[in-house]
Amino acid sequence: MAAIHITNFRAGWLYESATAAAPTTWSTIDTSQDLTYSSDTNVLIRVTADSPQYDSTAYLVEAVNSQLEHIISETIKLDVPTGNGTFRADFFELDTTLSTYGQVVSTHTVDQGHHRSRLLYEQQVEIERLAGGLLDYHGNVLRCVESGNTETKELEEGGILEGYDLTLTTNRKQWADLGIKPIVGATLTKGGKRYKIQQLLTNDASFELGLMKKQ
Repeated sequence: MAAIHITNFRAGWLYESATAAAPTTWSTIDTSQDLTYSSDTNVLIRVTADSPQYDSTAYLVEAVNSQLEHIISETIKLDVPTGNGTFRADFFELDTTLSTYGQVVSTHTVDQGHHRSRLLYEQQVEIERLAGGLLDYHGNVLRCVESGNTETKELEEGGILEGYDLTLTTNRKQWADLGIKPIVGATLTKGGKRYKIQQLLTNDASFELGLMKKQ
C-alpha cells in the first residue's frame, strides 16, 4: 500500500504536522524516527529552524510501499532568498494510482518566513551590486562591501609595524552556493592585499569579516 514517508530530519529544528481535516491543529513530530502516513494521503508539514538558512535541506518527502521501498519525490529546503529562511509549511497529496509506489503529485507552500531576513539579504545584494567589490577566498571570488577601513599601529616583535583593519560584509548565499564558510584565522585577498580574518560575525543576511592586513 502506498504511503507518504517523511525522512532526513535536522537535529535541533522543530517539526510539526497537521491533517487536511484539521489544518490548524499542529502536533510536534518525533524526529528520532521517520514518519509514515499509511492511512492519510493528504498531510501538512511545518518546519522551523533555529536560525536563518541558505539552501539547507529540511527533510525529504517520499512515496513508499509497505516495504518502505521508495523514490525521492521532493526535497524541502529552507532558503532566505526565497522567503522561507526560518520556517515553512507545506501541503502534500499522494496519488496512489501513479507508478509502483504512488506519487506525491501536489506540493504547495502554505506559509513561510522570515521576510525580514529576505529583505536584509536583498538589501545586501543590491549594495554589493552598486557599491561593492570583490574578495578572493582560497580561489573563490565573492562579492563584498567595505564597511570599515581604519589606520592602526600594531606592536609586534621588532617594533611597530604600520597596518590597518578592514571590515567587509558579504552576502551569505554566495558562500552557501559554493558550499563554504569563512573561518577565523583564514586568509583572503582584497584589492591585491592579503588579510587574516580576525573576527567573524554571522548575521541573517551576511557575514561580517574583521580583517588584519598580513605583512
